[in-house]
Amino acid sequence: MLARNAQWAGQITAQDPDYFKRLSAGQSPAFTVISCCDSRADPNTLLQSNLGELFVYKNVANQAGLNDLSLQTAIQFSIDSLKVKHILVFGHHNCGGVRIALGLHAGGAPGDWLEGVRELAHDHQLFNPASPEQANRNVDKLCELNVIQQVRLAALSPAVNAAWGRGEPVAVGGLVYSLSTGRVIDLDCTIRSRAEIDERCFSAMKAICARYQ
Repeated sequence: MLARNAQWAGQITAQDPDYFKRLSAGQSPAFTVISCCDSRADPNTLLQSNLGELFVYKNVANQAGLNDLSLQTAIQFSIDSLKVKHILVFGHHNCGGVRIALGLHAGGAPGDWLEGVRELAHDHQLFNPASPEQANRNVDKLCELNVIQQVRLAALSPAVNAAWGRGEPVAVGGLVYSLSTGRVIDLDCTIRSRAEIDERCFSAMKAICARYQ
């Protein structure tokens, strides 16, 4: 890995001698991205972004818990210090955390980390599939529903609501990556005010359920 890094740094410097000087002067990312830890679903690679364009926070199953102090600090820092105006929850199909929540994958997560995902699966009757094919569809459906649920939580975060209170145009949205096609899908759930949260999330979840009928 170090050899590849040295080769990459040399190539960048040869193409643009001042690249790292500019990068070290500071960052002005356009997006804060709440992503999964999965090694196959890196937002920078999948969205073809350059260094400094995405402020990325990762955890298992791209959770946006209001009690996650680390995440809430990252959101506040990105809004207050970096002046980010767009927050994205970036999920992916066939997520291992979602499979664990559905009881389809060995292992687990500490404490109640996936409890919200399990509750979402229960609400949408995604346990006990009739076939392996249905189980896989349920996983991908829950991956998308989970993104919407986390968009809702991100929109409820204190830092986002404080920004809205100051009249700042912060938007919270959700994307999902298809491992089988390489394409990133917009789940059409962007929220721009607290008043929109319930309606936008309900509409997006309804659309997901219709696609997976």
